[in-house]
Amino acid sequence: MIKGFGILEMLIALSLGLGILTVIIAHSSESARVGKRITSNQERLEAIFHTVDAIKSDLNKCGMRLQEARPFSDLTSFSSAAGTFACRYGLADEQLLEGALRGQNTLKVAANDFYKKERKLLVYDADSRAWETNEVEYHLDGALVLKRPLRNDYARNSTVVALKQVEYKYFPAQRALKRKSDQGNFQPLLEEVSDFYVTFFPDANSVLYRIEVAKKEQVRGYIFLLNLV
Repeated sequence: MIKGFGILEMLIALSLGLGILTVIIAHSSESARVGKRITSNQERLEAIFHTVDAIKSDLNKCGMRLQEARPFSDLTSFSSAAGTFACRYGLADEQLLEGALRGQNTLKVAANDFYKKERKLLVYDADSRAWETNEVEYHLDGALVLKRPLRNDYARNSTVVALKQVEYKYFPAQRALKRKSDQGNFQPLLEEVSDFYVTFFPDANSVLYRIEVAKKEQVRGYIFLLNLV
C-alpha cells in the first residue's frame, strides 16, 4: 500500500516551493530594476547627445547672413549671462525688387517661405549703411506688410533678412535646461541638470559651455563662432 504525503512532508514541500518562488520573484524584481536603470541611463545619454547637437547646430549658425551688416549695425548675434545664452542668425535673405521710402510699410521681395507672419526682419542697405529691424504683419499681393513704418529709405537691391533667435536657459528649481525659439515658450531640452555654465571669448569669437548632469556627469564644449570672424 502506497502511503500519501504526511503533514510534515507537505510542509517541507510547501516551504521549498515558497523559497524557490521567493528567489524567482526577487531575481525578477532585481532584473526589472537593472533593466529600468539601464533604460534610464540610455535615455539620459540620448538626451545629452541631443542637447549637445542642438547647441552645436545653433552656435555654428550664429551670425549667419548677418556678416555684411555687422560693421554698421548694432544687431547682436550672440549674448550670454549666468546660466543662459542667446544667438541670432538669418534663415534667408532676399533683395528688394523695388526701392522703399521712409514711412512706407511694405517691402517688395521675391516669394520665400521663411518670410511668414510675425517673422522678425533685418532690412539694410550696405551702400548707405542704413538698417533697421521690423516684423512681418502679413503678405499682400507679393509684398511684405510690416508692423511698423520704415525709418529709412532703401534703394532697390537692399537686403531683407529673415531673422531667427534661439535662447538656452538653465532653470535651477526645475533642474532643467530649456530652449526657446523666436517668440515661443521655453521647451525642456535636458532634465536632471545641476549646473549650466557659458563663457564667451570675444577676442577669439568662441564659446565655452559646460553642462553638469545629476552632479556627477559633465559635458564640455568649445565652439568657434565662424560667422562672427
